[in-house]
Amino acid sequence: MLAAEALRNNEGQWKAYESKGNCVILAGPGSGKTKTLTIKMARMLAEDVRPPRGIACITYNNQCARELRRRLGALGVEDGRRAAIGTLHSFCLQHVVLPYARLAEMAIPDPLSVATTDERDKCWAAAVEAVLGANENPRDWMFRCDVYRRTHLDRGKPEWRGDYEDAAKVIEAYEKALLGGGLVDFDTMVLLGLQLVEQHEWVREALRARFPVIVVDEYQDLGCALHRIVLCLCFQAKIRLVAVGDPDQSIYGFAGAEPALLRNLAKQDGIEPVQLQMNYRCGPTIIRASEVALGEPRGFESGNDEAGTLDIHHCPQGVEDQASFICDMIIPAALKRRKGRQKGDIAILYRSQYDGNEIARAVERRGWDFIRIDQGNPYPRSPVVFWLEDCAAWCAGGWQSGVPRLSELVWSWLRFNELVTDDAGRRQLQRGLVKFLYSHRTADQGLRDWLSEFQVACLDASLEREPRLRDDNEAVVKLAEICAADARLAGFTVSTFGGQGGSGTHLNLMTLHSAKGLEFDVVVMMALEEGKVPDYRSNTDAKLREDRRLFYVGLTRARHEVHLVYSGWYANAYGRRFNNGPSRFVTEVRNAIVAPPNQAG
Repeated sequence: MLAAEALRNNEGQWKAYESKGNCVILAGPGSGKTKTLTIKMARMLAEDVRPPRGIACITYNNQCARELRRRLGALGVEDGRRAAIGTLHSFCLQHVVLPYARLAEMAIPDPLSVATTDERDKCWAAAVEAVLGANENPRDWMFRCDVYRRTHLDRGKPEWRGDYEDAAKVIEAYEKALLGGGLVDFDTMVLLGLQLVEQHEWVREALRARFPVIVVDEYQDLGCALHRIVLCLCFQAKIRLVAVGDPDQSIYGFAGAEPALLRNLAKQDGIEPVQLQMNYRCGPTIIRASEVALGEPRGFESGNDEAGTLDIHHCPQGVEDQASFICDMIIPAALKRRKGRQKGDIAILYRSQYDGNEIARAVERRGWDFIRIDQGNPYPRSPVVFWLEDCAAWCAGGWQSGVPRLSELVWSWLRFNELVTDDAGRRQLQRGLVKFLYSHRTADQGLRDWLSEFQVACLDASLEREPRLRDDNEAVVKLAEICAADARLAGFTVSTFGGQGGSGTHLNLMTLHSAKGLEFDVVVMMALEEGKVPDYRSNTDAKLREDRRLFYVGLTRARHEVHLVYSGWYANAYGRRFNNGPSRFVTEVRNAIVAPPNQAG
């Protein structure tokens, strides 16, 4: 394979590519892990897995799955044929629960419907009131119980109730309310999948017959349930495992992620560990700063021809001052420093959506286009909405460039329509989609009209028919409503909407968590106040280490420039001011890199 030649000069990448058995790839930032993983998958499909068998690829979220599909598509591997790419909950639902749960006589709803956000909220509220009374805030308990459900997986053991009895009782009431309504949620899918895999040898054998290889991307983020599923399939069912991840980029402890799981997996007998040490993204200055922030040396080598720069900026008048300084000073100067650099090469990162609101207002006042990825995003993003963005990108010019490919859009569309199984029905779905896309090859049509016509032509019938797309149906309805009512989307065209998946002209605004897996020429990290980064609630060693990893992730998104921006104080929602100074991570980096602060105010 010609693509494999690009790996030959990197010892770690080539070792991973050549591995024949179970392999764990420990991949630092910018190490080319996605390239290595996708080329490795293409080789296994060509040489090791005979049709009609395939490979299951599990990753953290829908954005990761989207990127893997794009990379594999460029190698001629199309999702849905022999590569099943998706999140852990979609793997459990589609490939474990739906085929085998009723055969195992599990009590699950028939038909199986995935609860919408509103339905989940109502079930939580009912559960909290039933167990604890009407004075408790359901949202507070949702957060506590989400973590508990993902880390306490065995309901029959004493610690299920012994560690936190109220949480266990609320969860039991919540799950009873869901099942009573004929519903499941995402965590239930994973728990059911885990039970089937662990308790039934015939389920493991059936999975091995279909998927002799399982690939797991971003392993450090996927938590205890995935780890137990992997151990069971790998060491009991003898399914070959290829896992990729980086414990230093484990930043989802609130969702049950445990970085130690990946380290322990790599030490298991029968597992070949491979370390990727070369960082092709960051220059030596940025690598050094990131290791200072992490608090531990890693010995990464830079494959970037430039040293990179790191600047620290003090904006004493607060977060609004920071936003203005970023827009008026940092961004214009960064655009001038490199010929051809665009706003899409720059990312503004922050901890909370409230700081995102401040920078978004500043960017809007200057009339700049931007992409925003956080809870303040103007419209909900779901698998179908991501797919709609890709459809818009195709209509806006992708049909000429081949990115995205029409075949990928069609395969995704057929995969959404699971209940249509006959050949005639699937051909009709395909013809309807292709007809719509070809008749809407324009960049300038308003998003509102394009979406409305899409709903009539294809979307509404499918979304209303498919019980597992109920959340997506809700997201598309909200997107249509926002197009009509929200000034932020009123001016969106097909081209603008298609650019939300990544565009050279759109400035990137996102939380530090959302930035993981991405890279940019220039990274600006703002609102770096002690009490925000690290969070004032990070009062244990484990939480503080995770905040260090989060800061580390932000630094290592940058190819050429990092800008750290702080005021030294912040105010909470009630107006109380906290004069805590800059983040301790900023101070540590400043002292180690010897970069004097730039006074902005």
